[in-house]
Amino acid sequence: MELSRVPVTEIMRREFEHVLPETPLDIVLEKFSERGRHDLIVLDDAGRFAGVILLTDLLSCINPHIGIPSRRRGHGIMCILRGSEQMAGDLVTRPHLAIPQTATLEDALGHMAQDQHPYLVVTDDAGIALGCLELSDIILFLRESGIV
Repeated sequence: MELSRVPVTEIMRREFEHVLPETPLDIVLEKFSERGRHDLIVLDDAGRFAGVILLTDLLSCINPHIGIPSRRRGHGIMCILRGSEQMAGDLVTRPHLAIPQTATLEDALGHMAQDQHPYLVVTDDAGIALGCLELSDIILFLRESGIV
């Protein structure tokens, strides 16, 4: 089986965790802490892919002096987060982690290697997220197909 003939839509997962741009920062933090996440996909109300929030994006919005002993009140992480007006849409980066539904498995592997990221969001022509393709999904497909 040639990888250039396998459409990404055959392998992608159609259900995946995501948040809306209006999701408050405390909910984003909660999502990151649930399972030790390193990133979170953001879709708008219409389901269009807006980008990804990386753990480093989340940490960059927090006061850089956290962890340094201070006698001032209110400098703990929870105080900063409770008072923050930031939303998921304010933190989103990496919109290039999308690949069109017409892409092949070979295209996806090349994109993942170039960006050094273990997943891609598969979108239609209007940018609507149709699914998520993770490197682990590709490995499973290759194993089940007898390619590796």
